[in-house]
Amino acid sequence: MKNFTLSRLAGWSLLASACAAPPVSTRAQAPVEQLDAYVVSATRTPQDPKLSSSSVTLLPLADLQAEQTADLRTALAQTPGVGVVSSGAPGGQSSIFLRGANSYQTLFVVDGVRMNDRSTAYQNFLSGADLAGLDRVEVLRGPQSTLYGSSAMGGVILLETAHGGGTPAGATEATAGSFSTLGGAIAGKGGDASLSYSGSLARTTTANDRPNNDYSQWSYSTRLESQVAPAWLFGMTLRGQRGDYEEPGSRLFASAGKVDADNHLVTAYGQWRPGADFTSRLTVAWHQRQYTFADAYGLSRSQNTREIADWQNTWVATSQIEVVVGANAEQSRYTIDRAYTDDHSRAGYLSTTMKPCKPLVLTGGLRHDDYVSAGGATTGRAGVAWLPADGTKLRATYGTGFSAPGSDDRYGVPQWGQLPSPSLRPEKSHGWDAGLDQALADGRVMLSATYFHNRFRDLFDYAITDFTTYQGRIVNRDRATTQGAEFAADVRVGPGAGVRASYTYLDAVDDVSGARLLRRPRHAGDLDAHVQATKPWLVGAGLHVVADRIDSGGPLASWTTARLYTSYAVSTGVRLKLRVENALNKAYEEVLGYAALPRGIFGSVEWRF
Repeated sequence: MKNFTLSRLAGWSLLASACAAPPVSTRAQAPVEQLDAYVVSATRTPQDPKLSSSSVTLLPLADLQAEQTADLRTALAQTPGVGVVSSGAPGGQSSIFLRGANSYQTLFVVDGVRMNDRSTAYQNFLSGADLAGLDRVEVLRGPQSTLYGSSAMGGVILLETAHGGGTPAGATEATAGSFSTLGGAIAGKGGDASLSYSGSLARTTTANDRPNNDYSQWSYSTRLESQVAPAWLFGMTLRGQRGDYEEPGSRLFASAGKVDADNHLVTAYGQWRPGADFTSRLTVAWHQRQYTFADAYGLSRSQNTREIADWQNTWVATSQIEVVVGANAEQSRYTIDRAYTDDHSRAGYLSTTMKPCKPLVLTGGLRHDDYVSAGGATTGRAGVAWLPADGTKLRATYGTGFSAPGSDDRYGVPQWGQLPSPSLRPEKSHGWDAGLDQALADGRVMLSATYFHNRFRDLFDYAITDFTTYQGRIVNRDRATTQGAEFAADVRVGPGAGVRASYTYLDAVDDVSGARLLRRPRHAGDLDAHVQATKPWLVGAGLHVVADRIDSGGPLASWTTARLYTSYAVSTGVRLKLRVENALNKAYEEVLGYAALPRGIFGSVEWRF
């Protein structure tokens, strides 16, 4: 009893110390305008990033546009902790290894719903995804199954279709450049509370650099929203892409073929907010991914169709306590050459944010998911953010995660020689991180440092049972550990000038064999600097570095790529742009056997109206 009392008194002492008022700066602070100064992914509700206990990054879409970052995978690769690996040129598959987790252990949440799972892959979507029609992209790191369920063991990429409203406005852009590349995009938005709208349409074609490696894509998005009454909001979103890709195969294995890949997501939502302290939102969605591969041996078709419902209720009990309670239901069908497997899941979740005093924020949550094919999994998460001084935040989180097997993993795929695996268990993980965020120079300099550590068990692996036919099944076999450090800096030198940098150190090891995990570089860094040379003229440059990595054939060479860009406003609303990708003409491979593009030069004309 004595030890318990002393422990409790020590805990209250720590809490009292944390809740002590931070020192008040006596320095005059110049106002710094911050757009979109909130994050959604960390708590499923809008939150000031200065109060978040999670390691979360809101991608600066306006800056990315000025830097002429044209696609989502390039934007994500500039973010700490995010490893993006592509199989050659645009159109080939792109995967994310977030903090060293497997590629299928990163979850995309699009317009409030989960877009991928173990069976429904995102790789073709990511390869062709642009930034058109988006007004929010967030990267949430660490195990996030408590908020988002399966496949969020490494973290979450949140995408949100642009909202409408305001005076009608739009933009269009036409692009041409190396590799016979042609592209065009148009986007617009407007409306009022009774009906707001946004929409985008984009088209890209390129021959890439290798023979028989053409790629063409359409992408589109729209959002309609209506405030039919003060307490009632209704809306819908539509996002999709259609890509056609000529796959030449790798230099090590001839696997030429043609890929048709479609990805379409429709959501409809209704929100009831009777007062400032309570919001209830129901979102229903239909998602379909289609993939067709044709080669000299024949034609293979697969299709994932998912129907989703997510009901979230947010209660602001007091100015210090916010509670989120919700339920999620999904049903899916995975069809492979006319044979199919089904799966159904149900989940309930609870998350709380508490502010016992101004400098201290506590978060916690629980979730239970139940899959027809794989049983249940319960996950939890806790976090703390402490603001001991003006512009300083210390934060830490601990969480557990899981990844449910796909219905094809559990029931097998006869067409591929994959046997059923009825005893397959979900993958599980637990991880923690701790970090420091520091603002300097009245917010013009933002620094961040984070250490993370994750343990994974019961990882899925393919076990061959017949080495003549390579018939086998998915089994639980591996364990792994990933740990490392992430650093980021954002410096605003002055109007129109800035430097942004990130670096990630990663150690990712298979605990069974002791070998390093494939395609996880030990060192990755990104740097971008730009300046408004004159009022209409912007110039900038960037570097991306990847070092010390291995693939299935052994070590891969490190590489550094450079990009240059400039733009000039010739009149109000009209801007000419020019960029040089891989300016050093570096020959490298992100995946063994798949060469990345050499130097490319691209020009475009943008008109805003």
